[in-house]
Amino acid sequence: MSPFSAVTRLISCDPDLQLLLNTIQKSGDDYWLVGGCLRNAFLDIPQIDIDIATAVDPTALAQNWATTVGGKWFWLDVNRKQSRVILRHGLTVDFAPLRAPSIIADLQLRDFTVNALALLLDDSFLEADIIDPLGGINHLQNRKLITCSTQSFNADPLRMLKGIRHAVSLNFTLAVATQEQIKESAHLLIASAGERIRTELAKIFTAQNVGRGISLLLDTGIWDVIAGSTGSSWDKTTTIDGIENLRNKILEKGLVVPANQTDSVSPDQFSLPAIFLFARLFKLYCPNDLSSLLHDKLRFSRYQQGQIEALQVEIDPEWLSLAASVEGRRSQALLVEHLGHFAVEKLLNWGVYRDLLSLIRVGQLQDSFVAEQKLGRISDLLSGKLLDEILGASRYKEIGEWQTKIKLAEVRGEVATAAAAQRWLKANLSFDNK
Repeated sequence: MSPFSAVTRLISCDPDLQLLLNTIQKSGDDYWLVGGCLRNAFLDIPQIDIDIATAVDPTALAQNWATTVGGKWFWLDVNRKQSRVILRHGLTVDFAPLRAPSIIADLQLRDFTVNALALLLDDSFLEADIIDPLGGINHLQNRKLITCSTQSFNADPLRMLKGIRHAVSLNFTLAVATQEQIKESAHLLIASAGERIRTELAKIFTAQNVGRGISLLLDTGIWDVIAGSTGSSWDKTTTIDGIENLRNKILEKGLVVPANQTDSVSPDQFSLPAIFLFARLFKLYCPNDLSSLLHDKLRFSRYQQGQIEALQVEIDPEWLSLAASVEGRRSQALLVEHLGHFAVEKLLNWGVYRDLLSLIRVGQLQDSFVAEQKLGRISDLLSGKLLDEILGASRYKEIGEWQTKIKLAEVRGEVATAAAAQRWLKANLSFDNK
């Protein structure tokens, strides 16, 4: 049985794709399956997208087919006549004209030989031979990543990151010549859009062998181009070991999803586990300007930038100890409030994944905070008006400061009621005035 029987079965068994095949064959024009879907078929990987190349403008055919099957059609690149259809069951089908006068010349312009494959969708589709001008099938068998030409990365520098992503997610080896090409071309990546770089990094940091991905990023010089110079000395082996240890802890202990974060993450965003790994890498690498790198260069959302930056600062050991022991829903909620934004992520990163807190405990703390807070804040034992009367007109600016101190006294178990808070405040004011 042909290793590509999986893709023929996919089309033959899917009524929407079968209709597309029939429509293509009736058109009289040449259309080919190309690239990743054929590679994945050979590797027996489930298909999530299909690429189709053609010698004509495919727009009308794609639009009409999408309307007939109830799919969603939209442009990917209007100037190049590239479009996408998302089917009701989630499979995506991309349509694009050839970028060269022939299918052979088009394949030679692609990134890696394992993606430079094509299958003509004519009447003999089920028995047709794979078009393989660069030996991609042989390289698939040997799990080798080899560029289609010496100009591959000049055409699109992001292909270097894509190669590393293939290496770690598909368990491929970068050929020595390919790795040397990346080293020589790494500087070109600086011209790529930050959103595209971030998307590839998200896939690398989601891969099972993320440590190998980081090693390749470092060895090829790509990480230096992306992250810039470091603010401290650091060790590659220690860094990779630290990332892999954290990944193992996440797999072993799991996650508590923060209350304000949905479970769904768009494909171009980092998943929560990947955020932890990415933040740990920066904690070890210490780039000179992390905020600018995350927002201006990699175009992270403000929310995910905040997560990564929050995870750079360790929780005070006293508060980790209190997080493990404090009783009472209000006190637990106050502890979470004191940790500020991204408290759950901080508790996971510096508590659970260092075996200082349990996952169940973090869930309890979050539940207490959600139950007690209003508009993101826990009510004060002493109102601002009462504090104003106690402090006096000359110290009214200290009201917020003392409310925070009283809350911290609650967490430590020093006060529990408004009356106790007043006594504590007066005692501390007396001491403060000495």
